[in-house]
Amino acid sequence: MPPLPAVDRPLGHPVRHLHTVASTMTEAAAWAADGAPHGALVVAEAQTAGRGRHGRTWTAAPGESLLLSVVLRPHLPAERLALVGLAAGLAAAEAAEALGAEARLKWPNDVLARSPSGGLAKLAGVLAESSWTRGPGPAAWPVVVLGVGLNVRQTAFPAGIDATSLRLATGRDVERLAPLGPFLERLAVHLAEAERAPGALLAAVEARLVSVGETRSVRFPGTDRPALSGTVLGLAPDGALRLATPAGERTVHAGEVTLAA
Repeated sequence: MPPLPAVDRPLGHPVRHLHTVASTMTEAAAWAADGAPHGALVVAEAQTAGRGRHGRTWTAAPGESLLLSVVLRPHLPAERLALVGLAAGLAAAEAAEALGAEARLKWPNDVLARSPSGGLAKLAGVLAESSWTRGPGPAAWPVVVLGVGLNVRQTAFPAGIDATSLRLATGRDVERLAPLGPFLERLAVHLAEAERAPGALLAAVEARLVSVGETRSVRFPGTDRPALSGTVLGLAPDGALRLATPAGERTVHAGEVTLAA
């Protein structure tokens, strides 16, 4: 295995630790617009209208979940910004494993772990929102606000919610902020990989992906685009999902993977 790239851009400083917010993403985005540096971190005890993909919300009661958003200013071109979300999912999976859970990844943004029923369920979700700022010269630089919600201390979920927590996956109580340090450390490593050795990052993500080699359907919520079904092959160099379909290989840059009909 090749050595990991050097981590020379630590994350988690400065930090704003808040009690209850509508969304850590909203707080971090406003901070980024005011010039927050790379690595600036917002952590909340609870949120009432957290944002997920496709307009979904992520609501968390106080003391149950690790809720954070971090401002990132990666050295990446636009066509490789999707690697940031993959890096975050991998870092969250590794943080969960450091605390005793076995974690897998569901493209593009979910971390899965064992539920009491024995199957895989959602442990964490990742959301990355990108914008561009003008530098001192003619170039524009990306700003990514990265949000993570990781279930930690829940012992049950409402009916119809297919989710799990570190407590359920490990069988022991876990301090709510325990995954934070390991997550930030691994995220810094994987962001460095995204910038300098993207092949290593993609290989590590692929090794944890569920559904590789299986037939799946990809839906496109919020659009009129019909679902696309095929065998999951892995990841493209830009982080897109590769599918073998009856019409040939296709790549999907955004969508929701489900069991094929």
